[in-house]
Amino acid sequence: APGEEPSARFGTWRRVLSLRGPDGAAVASVVVEGNDPSMRDLARDLDALILVALAFATLLAVMLALLVAPPLTRPLARLAADAERIALGERDIDVRTDAAGELGSLQRAFARMARELTDAEKRVRRAERLAAWRDIARQMAHEIKNPLTPIRMAVEMLRKARARDLPDFGELFEEETKVVLDEVERLRRLVEDFSRFARAPRPRPEALRVEEVAQRVVDLHAGDETPVTLLRDGDAGEIRADRDQLTQVLVNLVANACHAARERSVSPGETAAPQVRVRTRPLGPDAVRVEVEDNGPGIAPEVMERLFEPYVTNKRGGTGLGLAVAHRIVTEHGGSLSADTGAWGTRFTVDLPRAGPPPSAQATQGDEGRLG
Repeated sequence: APGEEPSARFGTWRRVLSLRGPDGAAVASVVVEGNDPSMRDLARDLDALILVALAFATLLAVMLALLVAPPLTRPLARLAADAERIALGERDIDVRTDAAGELGSLQRAFARMARELTDAEKRVRRAERLAAWRDIARQMAHEIKNPLTPIRMAVEMLRKARARDLPDFGELFEEETKVVLDEVERLRRLVEDFSRFARAPRPRPEALRVEEVAQRVVDLHAGDETPVTLLRDGDAGEIRADRDQLTQVLVNLVANACHAARERSVSPGETAAPQVRVRTRPLGPDAVRVEVEDNGPGIAPEVMERLFEPYVTNKRGGTGLGLAVAHRIVTEHGGSLSADTGAWGTRFTVDLPRAGPPPSAQATQGDEGRLG
């Protein structure tokens, strides 16, 4: 039947026979069509079987993935964790190299990289320490040379006066020996501060309250011409720190603040008196803060940039080591020491972790100090 669409039902079949004449035109057509129900049932069974096979194959693939993936991904996860720890600054990491094949090669390459990074950082720190000590030695020689000049001049003056038998030798003797004694005292302070800076004993932490240490330092200045006031902004609570070293930090900061406050240049008509304030406060659950403020003239920007370096000072007669010692102590406690100058004066800020210094910085039995 020309133009008739064949049946789309599975199991239905159709045959079309056409009789054509000599000119190729269809003369007659015979259509034979049949329908076998068993073929439809077979098709439905095949469809169900295919669906079951697909579901089983999917389940098998998931099970294989769960069994095969962990052994492959676990070493990669460990490598990622080790890389993150190294990025955060940890260096004492034991990188496992137990995988086989390409994963094992990757592990070994990563372990070698970690060791090389640790060695390189040690070399850099050693070079930095040597450079720092060279600079400190140069500064130390300069600081020692300064008082030696007036001492030599005073001695030469006395020798000449003695040789000429001047009548006012006694008065001259008193003046020049005072110069010598003053410069010798300056040398003594310089050597003492340098010894304290160089030894840098490791902290021996104990549980203490910051307010108690601050109160003790404030009490040392009771009756001074520069009043020192303690302010408590909340309960700072307990921390672990070396009591003597923390006291030394606050003593240095308060002494500098008192000196700066006395240097305040008061304009005509202004009645501001020198003041120093010590403020303690909690800094969240993991840290505390101590601030030492003065109403002095502030710190020049060129000095502020190098404030915590050895022998940097704008204080007459100062050695420039007090703030360097304080900065080193705070740093070894895992904290930070900073300074800024505002409208009221200069403020030093000490932030300390409650947990105390890291284990690598703490003193062990038999430690007496160290250099570098």
